[in-house]
Amino acid sequence: MCRRSRRRARGAGGGARRAARGGLGRLALGLAVALAASAPAAPAGAEPTTIGERARADQLRREAGELMASGRPESACPKLEESDRLSPSAGTKLELARCHEATGRLASAWALYTEVAAAPEGAGGDPRQAAEARGRAAAMEQRLPKLAIVASPEVQALPGLVVRLDGVDARGLLGAARPVEPGKHRVTAIAPGTQAFSREVEASQPGQLVEVQIPALEPELAAEDAPPAPRVFERRAQAPYGARPDPIHRNLMWVTGGLALAGIALGSTFGALAISTWDKVENAAGTACRDPARYRDCAQPVPDLSSRAMSYATVSDFSFIAAGAALAGTAVLWWTLPPDGPRASARVHIAPGVLGGAVVGVF
Repeated sequence: MCRRSRRRARGAGGGARRAARGGLGRLALGLAVALAASAPAAPAGAEPTTIGERARADQLRREAGELMASGRPESACPKLEESDRLSPSAGTKLELARCHEATGRLASAWALYTEVAAAPEGAGGDPRQAAEARGRAAAMEQRLPKLAIVASPEVQALPGLVVRLDGVDARGLLGAARPVEPGKHRVTAIAPGTQAFSREVEASQPGQLVEVQIPALEPELAAEDAPPAPRVFERRAQAPYGARPDPIHRNLMWVTGGLALAGIALGSTFGALAISTWDKVENAAGTACRDPARYRDCAQPVPDLSSRAMSYATVSDFSFIAAGAALAGTAVLWWTLPPDGPRASARVHIAPGVLGGAVVGVF
């Protein structure tokens, strides 16, 4: 990639831009992966912060509409979920509820219909959408079983009480019958200083009401009251007969690893210099070149800056190549690191015999 950029840079500096940017291809990719891995995930339902997010949400919604029209709701639902995450709206939630209904996720569709029906008109709610959602939720409620989680006032008053339905917080659903997907469901409850309660129930018939009663949670057992843990007899590992792997092998692995880090740091530094130098080239080309778009017939300092940017990009390229080679060497040394264990030895003796001789070996 950079060789092609340098061929174009031999004219009047026009290839410096490709050299600088092309030389930084690996750097940009590495930085993007590192930032994506270290950046915290955005909270679900967060308000959009940029115009780009709103535009992306609208695009996803249009794509989902096309998929729904072509009879592919299973592909449309993820796009609608992402659109609603980027730019939450009652209209997107209504479309997502229809999508869930088309794919058979009736309980999820019912929850979204209920949310759209309860959206205040002044906060993005639409009377027609609310009426449609209310009607669909009422019709769907007859097709689903219901589950109610009941707890006494004493249990509800426990500080730090956590109630979950299928792993999702259900503290706000205590005492209310909520439509659920047909099948098995697990209800758990725990509070600090108490033993956990867990119960699995099955709700499969339309209109069926299943009630789960959370009993008084038992106090957590003290250490002296806990039953003794079973004794586990483990075979004692044999002491190694020999020393740990060859220190030269290990030290060489550390050296190659250090070279890889140094190459990445050097490539990043010269890559940044190439970018900043190219910015100077673009600024100077507007006044020092007769053809700024193609960087032709340029006066000083455009050629000098272009050559410098190309040199920086070349150093960045070779630094990343060297870092990659050192990293590969480190991996090879790691995988070939000899394990601990007894070291074999061999002794060979030549003993004379009556009719010749014998070779005796001890391995």
